[in-house]
Amino acid sequence: MKKLILFSLIIITNSVIANVDTVFNQLKPFFPTITTENIKNSELDGFYEVVLINPQIDVLYISLDGRYVIQGAITDIELMTNLSTKRINSERINILNSIDENNKIVFKAENEQHIVHVFTDVDCPYCAKLHSNMKGMNALGITVKYLAAPIEQLHPNAQSAMEKIWCAEDTAIAMHNYKTNRYLPNSSDCINPVEEQLAISKQLGVNGTPSIFLENGSNVPGYQEPNELLNSILQAIAQ
Repeated sequence: MKKLILFSLIIITNSVIANVDTVFNQLKPFFPTITTENIKNSELDGFYEVVLINPQIDVLYISLDGRYVIQGAITDIELMTNLSTKRINSERINILNSIDENNKIVFKAENEQHIVHVFTDVDCPYCAKLHSNMKGMNALGITVKYLAAPIEQLHPNAQSAMEKIWCAEDTAIAMHNYKTNRYLPNSSDCINPVEEQLAISKQLGVNGTPSIFLENGSNVPGYQEPNELLNSILQAIAQ
């Protein structure tokens, strides 16, 4: 009996591997950088889930035989959730959490209840407006973790300014001083994460600042008042 079960498991495993190889071969001409690790089992019966960064995060579903592809919104009617969005948000969380915490500029709430990541451009007026409400956000239990996304087309000097800020001895003070008084620290050049974080922002689909990412990976583009941001966070948690 044990031998029969083991034999059956071997057949099933080999079949799954064969199917993944078939799907990989079908997709490779369209997505040259794809690997078999991009292909996972999905909640959609008869389909694999394929997560791509091309250059932004995208999710598609492909039948086990590699013949049919589904892209776009796929909704679970029972749970009323979008499977694609759910997966994209999960990937966003993984990417944000993979960034070295020492390379984030953090304004921590004393009674921390929530954490948001904010891609910012120090020469963006709405980013400065968001920062002016830092005390209000912190008072609501919201910790803000800044990441760099200088937009060269709008603010050609922002990247060099942000490199100075990220090279400062105290990055939080340097960020606050520049956003409130336009005071730029005279810090020495250093190895800094600004260019790397800018590339990550493009992976995540950031095309304007401030761009706020909530704890579930969902994105809130643009400025929000502290209470408005808290409501966005609570709505995301309730989903």
